[in-house]
Amino acid sequence: MKSGQTGLFRTLARDAATVLGTVCLIVCLSTIAHAEPVVDNAQVDADTTTTQSQGIPQSQRSMAELDRARQVRCLAEAVYYEAKGEPRRGQEAVAEVVATRVASGKYPKSFCGVVYQRTGNQCQFSWVCRARRAPSGLQWQRANEIAERVVDGWRPGVAPGATHFHATFVEPSWSRVYRRVTSIGGHVFYRPAVR
Repeated sequence: MKSGQTGLFRTLARDAATVLGTVCLIVCLSTIAHAEPVVDNAQVDADTTTTQSQGIPQSQRSMAELDRARQVRCLAEAVYYEAKGEPRRGQEAVAEVVATRVASGKYPKSFCGVVYQRTGNQCQFSWVCRARRAPSGLQWQRANEIAERVVDGWRPGVAPGATHFHATFVEPSWSRVYRRVTSIGGHVFYRPAVR
């Protein structure tokens, strides 16, 4: 083998090892994140004892923190994919629609449940049914900031009571049976009509 080919071979082998290592790490981390925790009774007692001042056993706090992180991620994805090019108020309005649905009792009771809700083959949010790129950049950071605040109970108040929205370039049939709340950027927001 010529020295140029040997160098190229070593570079490819190193790059392949790096990719393989990264894939293994991701698989391991995702397995850990989704696996049921292995609980040692002695550890549970210690966790319960060490967190009595906080009133919540460590194992329950960890599960609550994981669920909160998951709910934030789902809401941030909705804000990002539905309104990343919109002004901040438009992004807040999308988050508010999801939060209003969660609180309504007519939709799933979690942010992830609302965001990923399907009716047959139809998704409540069109991006859920399409291939998409991983979120990134400043818009993803903003979407996460908004989602964290909303999951923690903050309501922006920019689209009060709104449970639906659509882009301004379409007019879905359901828009005639809901009451228009506001229009922000490229979206129109609606709430159920009071009868």
